[in-house]
Amino acid sequence: MTPDDVLAYRLASQLDTPAVVVDLDRLDRNVAAMGRAARDWNVSLRPHIKTHKSRAIAMLQLAGGASGLSTAKLDEAEAMATVCGDLFVAYPIVTAAKAQRVGDLASTVQNFLVGLDHESAVDVLVAAARRADQPQRVLVEVDSGLGRCGVDPSAAGELARRAGRSGWLEVVGVFTHAGHAYRATGIDEVRAAARSEVEAVLRAAQTLPSSDVAPIISVGSTPTTRVDVDRTGVTEVRPGNYVFLDRTQVHLGVATIEECSLSVIATVVSAHQGRAVIDAGSKVFGLDRGGHGTASIEGFGVDTVTGLTVSWLSEEHGVITDPDGRLRVGDRVDVVPNHACVVTNLTAVLYGVRGGAIETTFTIDARGGGR
Repeated sequence: MTPDDVLAYRLASQLDTPAVVVDLDRLDRNVAAMGRAARDWNVSLRPHIKTHKSRAIAMLQLAGGASGLSTAKLDEAEAMATVCGDLFVAYPIVTAAKAQRVGDLASTVQNFLVGLDHESAVDVLVAAARRADQPQRVLVEVDSGLGRCGVDPSAAGELARRAGRSGWLEVVGVFTHAGHAYRATGIDEVRAAARSEVEAVLRAAQTLPSSDVAPIISVGSTPTTRVDVDRTGVTEVRPGNYVFLDRTQVHLGVATIEECSLSVIATVVSAHQGRAVIDAGSKVFGLDRGGHGTASIEGFGVDTVTGLTVSWLSEEHGVITDPDGRLRVGDRVDVVPNHACVVTNLTAVLYGVRGGAIETTFTIDARGGGR
């Protein structure tokens, strides 16, 4: 059944399963709320599209106040280049093959930026700039507590000067991702992570060479944008998951199930001895039980109708613990997943639903784009 065939049926209840659906009212509210927040903070909003990988949803974000888009991989940037002329690849570029692609993107995208976190990448990016025959704009990545990519804030200036001496790289600011917020055990720890990311980029910005242009000072994660902290000095935020939200955000205390716009509709195919089996497994939900390798969430999703948990997964089966036998063969469940970003990347299309009716479909344009 194609997306066009589904639209002919018009009702979400008629969808074949498993199907990944988006509540359009909730999506609209989430997009609008982040746009308002960015305006209130007087910062630019550059959402990370790795969550949805869809040009159509990116266009909703741009219409809702985003000034540009962030991506993790060049595949995503290439997909988004047709709808946005202001792109930031927030990821290290370290190979010649990627340098060629960076050069091609820089030649066609009006404002194209990439991340830099090690001096060994300077020569690679210089090659990209030469290919585009123009200086390549870069942001130095700073580690604000996650312990993944990024230099210590005190080392940002040294790396920026090394890049600047090449004559082909223009360092325009610093950025970080407060992924350690996903290790939080409560809202206070999320707030502490938000403060640490702000402090890290502000310290890093102070080490940059002087310039006539104010640097971009960019932070980004959905949990840290959903708590109140002083962001004075920050110029840009890059949340991604906020469009959908998911069970991870609920677990962290920064969202409610009622705000989550993405869910998986599945059908009960077997029911025996206190368990119900649905037709959606790890190939639909993924295996995340929290962000960045954490395993803090019980199960792999929750049915919004019964409140029952998807306890474990095989590739094509999901097992719901159902001690009272509430679910019967043929029943449908509506499951909010642990990690919406993974679910999106595992499907080909999202079905946009409003009031029970299928209003639109979203193609996952950069699906599987991991290069």
